[in-house]
Amino acid sequence: MSATKRAATWLALTGLVGAAAVTSTVTASAASVELPVYAVRSAGLSLEQATALQRAFGLKSVERDQDGSVSFTDEATYLKVPGLDKGAGRPDEDGLPTHETQLDVEALKQLRAVPTDVAVKKVQEALRGAGLLPANAVASATNTTFDVVGTDGSVVVSAPLDTAVSFAFSLDGIPLEGGGAKVRVALDGQGAVSGLVYSTRDLVKVGTVKSLDLTEARTRCAKVFAADTQITGVSYAYDAPALSEKPTRLEPSIRCAGTDPNGATVQPVTLPAAVDGKLPEPGPTQPPRTETGGGVSAQWIPRIDVGSEGTGRCAGLPWTANDVNGFNNQFTSRGIPVQYSWLDQNAWERDFKDPAFAGGWDQLYADDVDLSYWHGRGSPTGFSFAGCSSNTDTFLSNRDARWGNRDLEWISLFTASILQTSAGGQNWAQRWGRAFNGLHQINSFETVSYHHASHGARYGNYLLRNRPAPMKVRDAWAQASIDTQPPWVRWATMGPIGYSWIANYNDYFWNKGPVGPDTLPTVGFWRISGWS
Repeated sequence: MSATKRAATWLALTGLVGAAAVTSTVTASAASVELPVYAVRSAGLSLEQATALQRAFGLKSVERDQDGSVSFTDEATYLKVPGLDKGAGRPDEDGLPTHETQLDVEALKQLRAVPTDVAVKKVQEALRGAGLLPANAVASATNTTFDVVGTDGSVVVSAPLDTAVSFAFSLDGIPLEGGGAKVRVALDGQGAVSGLVYSTRDLVKVGTVKSLDLTEARTRCAKVFAADTQITGVSYAYDAPALSEKPTRLEPSIRCAGTDPNGATVQPVTLPAAVDGKLPEPGPTQPPRTETGGGVSAQWIPRIDVGSEGTGRCAGLPWTANDVNGFNNQFTSRGIPVQYSWLDQNAWERDFKDPAFAGGWDQLYADDVDLSYWHGRGSPTGFSFAGCSSNTDTFLSNRDARWGNRDLEWISLFTASILQTSAGGQNWAQRWGRAFNGLHQINSFETVSYHHASHGARYGNYLLRNRPAPMKVRDAWAQASIDTQPPWVRWATMGPIGYSWIANYNDYFWNKGPVGPDTLPTVGFWRISGWS
């Protein structure tokens, strides 16, 4: 099923289509409508319920957080890609040891997945047996896939890694989405659970709140979106924050969707629907950047470091600063330097542009760190600084990216549609393949992604944690996306395949597990993608 059809299916299942049909009956002259408010009676699973969930799926153990959310990851099978251990590779430019993995294409071709209907039935029966089948949710199943293409863009193999069953929640026909409304179970090819997330609240309706009708809601969206954003849709939703945030009640929200001047979909933003609801407060600001390049020099390469940039209110994304700072804190709290972190007008296109192109100085910023994180507007062919800065211009095109020829191993782009399957007559590898000059991975999304304040913090924690074990870079990106995104958002990671089919799909962050050597795409490219 195509990404477009899949998203449309989830719109129907999650109630967005139904909500639009219901709310469209509100007359344009009405100033407000009454929408339900829900109190939180309890959150998460008890120890007994977590144990029942563990037994229902035959798991050796599960992780139950203090907030009651429950998760499980089988390190041996979760998103496993067949490969052969080829031993030590050449040292990295930082002088760090590397380890080569050879992609096993023939084994990939043999992979089979549990049929989606079988997976849904299996998961529903197990949850029902444990007394934990959600009463107000619709189940659907899809495959996580691993794609290999040649240097000419031709498909070599597309293989399923698992079958993931997700549940879409709603309240009175209005979607309930977020980290606190997440039940997802992934089954490997043999039908065993390879990954699980269970994070829900018990809610009870306690009244209503006077809320904006959709006409007035559009006006509120316009106050937050950037001036150049065209609003394409406004709908009602209930935001279910992560259980760790501990709200006592859930009030209705409005979901703002739009496109930028080039027609690219921007990250949807969720705002309060209540008539007296407050708009998000502006995030932290920075003093203006003043450097012109003459006084800036590349940093000491033989160290492990990261960098971050993002465009917030100037791009219509109010929580970018929170997200970027959450990412930074995960590293600084563990003693890993954040070499730079630029926000809003200080985030410049030239920081990501190769010096081979006019005005580019990524050798001082994006390509002078091991991992670079970006949060802002994007599209299949690049990411945008419009409305925020124009130094050297307002759009980092895929044609201007040459990453890894200095230091960069992983670039993680929390934006929309970068790794879309096809756009402008080119597939994901044809669009972004030229960016790989030693770069190991691009982590981003195949579809639109929702604006969120804590994706970066979750991503960083999964990369760096010690207990449970740290995740591979691409698994950490996938899990952060699963935690923060609705189930119809598709995350993705791509990388190069070099000589003898050497590929870096099993990379960990430095000192957390094996990392492959810098590899040029002499054979082709790989991409892993799955629904959240």
